[in-house]
Amino acid sequence: MARRTTKGRRRGRPTASGSNGSAATLLSHVTELVAQNQSLVRENKALHSILARVSQAVEAMPARPAAGAPAAGAGRKARTIRRRRRITDPASLERRRAALAKARAVLAERRASKKSE
Repeated sequence: MARRTTKGRRRGRPTASGSNGSAATLLSHVTELVAQNQSLVRENKALHSILARVSQAVEAMPARPAAGAPAAGAGRKARTIRRRRRITDPASLERRRAALAKARAVLAERRASKKSE
C-alpha cells in the first residue's frame, strides 16, 4: 500500500482543535446532554414498569371466547385441516382444465362487456 506524502488533514473529518466554540461552551453542552440522558433513563424505567404491570394484568385475565364463538369444550371437536391428494387421473385432469378454461372465458367476456358499456 502506498504511503501518503502530503501532511494535510483529510476532508470531512473535523479535528478536535478546529471546533467552533470554547471549552466552556462545549462543557456546558456536554453537561446538558448528560442531564437529558439521565431524564430519559428515568422516563424509560417508568415506562418499563408500567409495561410490566400491564403485562401481568393481561396474563392474569381469564381467557374468554368471543361473544359469538362456541365454548371450547362444548359440542364438536376442533376442525382438522386435511391435505388433499394430487390428482393423477388423466380424465379428471382434463375435465378440470376444461372447467378452468371455461371459467376464464366467462370472466374475460364479463370484463369485455363492462369495458364496452
